[in-house]
Amino acid sequence: MEGGMMRKYYHFLLVIVFFSVMAVQVYSQEQPSEEILSQYASGVVTILAWDNNKNTVGEGCGLALTDSLIVVPYNFISQATEAEITSSSGKKSRVEALVAVDRLYNLALVRLKGKLDLKSVPLGTSEGLTTGARLATLSEINGQIIITSGEMRGWLELTKGKTQVMAISMSLDKPASGSPIFGAKNEVVGLALVLEAGIKFGVPVESLLTLDRTGRGRELKSSPKEAYFETPEGSFLAGKAACQLNEPAAAIRFFEKYVKLRPDEGEPYLCLGRCYYQLSDYTHSYSSYSRALQLIPDDPQALYGLGLNLLRQKNFKEAAELMEKALASGLVSKEAFFELASAYEELQAYGQAAGYYLKYVESQPEHVWNGWFKLAQAYQKNSETEKAIEAYRQALKLRPEDINSNYNLALLLAANKQYTEAEQSYKKLIELNTRDALFYYNQIIQMYDQAGQYEQALESVKKIIELNPKSEVAVYNLGIMYYKLNRFEEAAKTLNDCLALKNDYTSAWYNLGLVYSKLGRHQEAAEAFKKYTALAPEDPSGWLNCGLEYMLLKNFEQALPFLEKSVQLKPDDPMAQYNLAIVFINLNDNYSAREVLKILQRLDRNLADRLSRLIK
Repeated sequence: MEGGMMRKYYHFLLVIVFFSVMAVQVYSQEQPSEEILSQYASGVVTILAWDNNKNTVGEGCGLALTDSLIVVPYNFISQATEAEITSSSGKKSRVEALVAVDRLYNLALVRLKGKLDLKSVPLGTSEGLTTGARLATLSEINGQIIITSGEMRGWLELTKGKTQVMAISMSLDKPASGSPIFGAKNEVVGLALVLEAGIKFGVPVESLLTLDRTGRGRELKSSPKEAYFETPEGSFLAGKAACQLNEPAAAIRFFEKYVKLRPDEGEPYLCLGRCYYQLSDYTHSYSSYSRALQLIPDDPQALYGLGLNLLRQKNFKEAAELMEKALASGLVSKEAFFELASAYEELQAYGQAAGYYLKYVESQPEHVWNGWFKLAQAYQKNSETEKAIEAYRQALKLRPEDINSNYNLALLLAANKQYTEAEQSYKKLIELNTRDALFYYNQIIQMYDQAGQYEQALESVKKIIELNPKSEVAVYNLGIMYYKLNRFEEAAKTLNDCLALKNDYTSAWYNLGLVYSKLGRHQEAAEAFKKYTALAPEDPSGWLNCGLEYMLLKNFEQALPFLEKSVQLKPDDPMAQYNLAIVFINLNDNYSAREVLKILQRLDRNLADRLSRLIK
């Protein structure tokens, strides 16, 4: 029994060990191991360099290739007459000679006077490094060994087909410049350069390996002195890296130095144009792109840059022409489609704008929603309703809660007589933006009212009353809908409810009069119109309708003053004149009727003929 328990326990231990090993293996494949990297501390050094006046001209880290050969950033020692290397154990040695320099990559190989018992670290390769690859640097700062983790952001091409560096995402300060970068296999894949807070990148390890170790070099004190970042190579490296790392101010500072040294190269002016544009300095951006175009005729980037500047200066016609030329010259840019479309939109050439917005969304850009939204707007302005509806639907797949897209879609659906879908869009807006629910319900009401679909409008009218039961306007609108649906009893009740909320609501009194008239309740209709005339005495229609109601009651004496007031306010109304004459006839005043006939003969011959046959 005990033996069985022992065998089971032993097997369990094996399982634990097995999985522990596997876990370490998987982990090491994903990112550098801090435990292993800490063992390489003896291969990392610090350097301090001085000029003739004992001023510090360089300090940071370096990487030991052998016990006496150290790779450091060239800018550390380019002005130095003396330099001292310190190992992680605290031992120090002076730099004896500058053995090799790579100015394109800001690298220098120096030889020490004495040995520091340095151990070289394993060198790997940068080939195969892709965006997201886990990286780590090993540096020594203030006597402390520091391991900083991060990742690869991608490759930055400095000179086409010639030099490229690694964009890295990790927290590094200037003292870490010159520290080795390790990949997932715990091998050096590059050397970190930290020029400024936002300008940090990795020089690939292959460039370290090309430094010639065989030469004796030159004594540091007697080697030529130069401020590296004032040289063509240094200012270009820093400027191009800063430009690609989206540090436009720094890029401008370095490239302005470079173009003074090498004024006949076009690429730096392209970078300057881009960086000035990022800083909204359109004057300098335009002049930089213009110079680039002089040096590189028909360059698509220069043409596009000039177009962008003209676009910002609201010179839309020339901007569009230049951007068209840029695309024809081979420009590969998704954003160019968008910018060109916006230029055509400003020119109100909505068909062309839509064409380029469509190309933009078809190019599958990162921010495709904006493209769909602008495409929909262009179609909408170009009266291409069906296409606009589809584009808004595509935009809403990406941002279903966007207010503008939902609202414009609702308007277009209503205009396209797709009323049910339009109502659904408005109701979605009510869910998204309850603060403006009244506005959206009113849009539904107006839509159905204009379409003559009054029954469908009722729900929204009642919803508004639920939201604001004291709103006389909402109650009034419900009464009007009942009237349009010939539901006159409900209309009368609702309009009276409205007047209970606001007794001087003029339109409610007028429409209540119309409703009572439809119901044959002419005395009540006359009273309603009398209320209306008291509130709106300058409106002839109120006086006319009140008079007509008394006529229907055959109370011609009471009808007379209302009809006289109506024609006084609007003497050119043939219907009012005709009914006034009818009242005179019924009051046996044929003389007055004939006087009205004279007026009516000028206004309406047909009514005049009818009236003449009635006058005895």
